[in-house]
Amino acid sequence: MPTLSDTGFHFGSKEAPLKLTVMTNLACPHCANYLKNYETELLPAIENKQLELILKPFDKPKVGLLKGNLVHLFLDYKDQAKTNPIILQLFKDQAEWKALNDSEIKTYLTDNYGLTVQPDNTEYSLTITQEAIAFDATSVPTALFSKNGSTPIKITQDDLNKELESAPAI
Repeated sequence: MPTLSDTGFHFGSKEAPLKLTVMTNLACPHCANYLKNYETELLPAIENKQLELILKPFDKPKVGLLKGNLVHLFLDYKDQAKTNPIILQLFKDQAEWKALNDSEIKTYLTDNYGLTVQPDNTEYSLTITQEAIAFDATSVPTALFSKNGSTPIKITQDDLNKELESAPAI
């Protein structure tokens, strides 16, 4: 059975019984839509220590996602306290920065968020790509769900909502 590494951006407690891992791309409108309800649907479960959300920036060789691949190079895996809120904001402002050319995106990330290219991100990208292949995550977003350490399985938004509704409070 395939497993997932710790590589990614973690929201919530690592001890949470429910894990939601999302293969995502910051330029993907479906991914932005998936996280649109973060504050109302996912955040309460994260704050209650029921759920850990792990976002895995997945570089895809698709024209519409190339700007996301560029942004992924700037995300600081080593400073998640700073980077996690930036990721959520970049999804909200996706239309704004996607209208920029590559050079302007680099300036935008540096000027607005203090981000710079992170040399280790190529290795992180390769790890996430291997995991995506292992879990047959051919598109973004692909959500993988695990309960109490079980092997992650693909889950739909509706099934996730049912799991969160039935999750016991901690």
